[in-house]
Amino acid sequence: MRATARVFGVDANTVLHWLVEAAEQLRAFSAYFLCDVHVEQLQLDELYAVLRDLTAGLISDDEAIERLERSPSWVWTAIDPKSKLLLVVDVGTRTLAMAQRVVHHLHQVLVPSCVPLFLTDGFKEYSTAILTHFGHWIQPVRHATS
Repeated sequence: MRATARVFGVDANTVLHWLVEAAEQLRAFSAYFLCDVHVEQLQLDELYAVLRDLTAGLISDDEAIERLERSPSWVWTAIDPKSKLLLVVDVGTRTLAMAQRVVHHLHQVLVPSCVPLFLTDGFKEYSTAILTHFGHWIQPVRHATS
């Protein structure tokens, strides 16, 4: 962010505010256009990056810039490998809670009857998240053995 500020001749806090505004516009755009999507496949992945989720008002701009530059997080994505349509992008830790959040967002974006083939990197928490939103658990009937 500091490098971008130098290139444009502005304060690093200005770049931070640009990022926050751009994120808000992208969220609104996505909510409007990405609805009732039907896909056959979805590739779920998480990428390691140096980013930080910024919560407005809880920290100063300077502190936010410092944290953005030094705090490791994961960038979560869900993409249709055929059309290259990026349906979900989120940032957070590599946990079940984040897997649930990403799959929940997917569930809201897809047509209700759409259950695509999910392709993952094998992160075990995806199975729970996918079954929670797109499947159901079945307890087999127990048979008495002789």
